[in-house]
Amino acid sequence: MMVASEAATPNARLNRLLAEVDAGRISMIVVYKIDRLTRSLADFAKLVERLDATGCSFVSVKQAFNTSISMGRLTLNVLLSFAQFEREAGERIGDKIAASKKRGLWMGGTLPLGYDCHSDPREQVLVVNEAEASTVRQIFDLYEQCGNLSALKDEVRHLDLRSSPGAAVTAARWEIGHSTAGSCTTC
Repeated sequence: MMVASEAATPNARLNRLLAEVDAGRISMIVVYKIDRLTRSLADFAKLVERLDATGCSFVSVKQAFNTSISMGRLTLNVLLSFAQFEREAGERIGDKIAASKKRGLWMGGTLPLGYDCHSDPREQVLVVNEAEASTVRQIFDLYEQCGNLSALKDEVRHLDLRSSPGAAVTAARWEIGHSTAGSCTTC
């Protein structure tokens, strides 16, 4: 019996598998990759402990290890430790970016229409670009008149509003298929 994926395998199936292991009917569980079963070191450690108590080993095809031997256990713990570290580091980085944004700091990426980077590269703040800011204000005013994004998109294209010389104002989010009910009265 093989557990293919956490996403594709509901907990009920995993529980049935573990019941079979507890009953002594399964001696080895084989997965393609460990992270297809769990990404939590704590959860996986509990699972391996439960498997050990019944004499069931765990094998990962992709990572090429087997918990029935000590080297396989070591490899497993190292891999899971790195996976947990990556997840926690990503969460910390996300938290730091969110906190910086709350303080009004610019964290890089594509500049929003109506803003420029500060002239001092050590300053992580945006400054208003007055030429583009008037375009942004016009778009907000048009939205109030149009009442929905689909009509606004059409109106921005009709008025040929530009984010910079020669570049049309673009917004991929407008392509999501918003309702055209309440079309813009200025069209």
